[in-house]
Amino acid sequence: MEEPAGPIEILHQDDACVVVNKPPGILVHRTRESTDQVFLLQTVRDQVGARLNPVHRLDRPASGVLLFATNGDYTRLFQESMARPDADKRYLALVRGETSASFTIDRELTNDGGKKQAACTEFERVAEYDGFTLLRARLRTGRRHQIRRHLSGAAHQIVGDTAHGKGRINAWLREEFGLTRLFLHAERLECAHPSGGRLTVEAPLAPDLASFLAKFSARPPA
Repeated sequence: MEEPAGPIEILHQDDACVVVNKPPGILVHRTRESTDQVFLLQTVRDQVGARLNPVHRLDRPASGVLLFATNGDYTRLFQESMARPDADKRYLALVRGETSASFTIDRELTNDGGKKQAACTEFERVAEYDGFTLLRARLRTGRRHQIRRHLSGAAHQIVGDTAHGKGRINAWLREEFGLTRLFLHAERLECAHPSGGRLTVEAPLAPDLASFLAKFSARPPA
């Protein structure tokens, strides 16, 4: 990943946190497996001139609302608040096939250590296209690749998903419409703030995904 073209968009900032609009294609933080030289955590730290801790993660190809805390205590408090039932974590995803107006997937997912963990995602249909559906997903748990894995298991793979999706469809959308990444965007985060109030932050659909939808209306080849 090259350096971002400009400053990372800051959606909210206070003494406890910095919330940014994550661009696609950049890792949140360094991993042992990565050979990347640019990471969102370090970029935002340099931009605001303060130490930060990631409260949660977004996959490299995903975009949207991402929360950093300014110290360890705030990190813990935000993580606790995001795990509560009143937290609202919403994502937009374009998926293969036609879906019900609303549905819930409550299915265990296995973590990297082989342990099964409870996982629940609620879905609401936002719009229909020819052979595809735009969904709003609400996370009730926070497992790795939860939305992607739940939708893949339901045969409604997210378009552009190279790990859990359909290669033929991804290739068609890339060649015909220029969709070069996962269609997954974190549009809203609401949770308790350590100050005692509520933190509510939204990010409009990323420009590349909005541009894709504006010209997309065709069904892929059988």
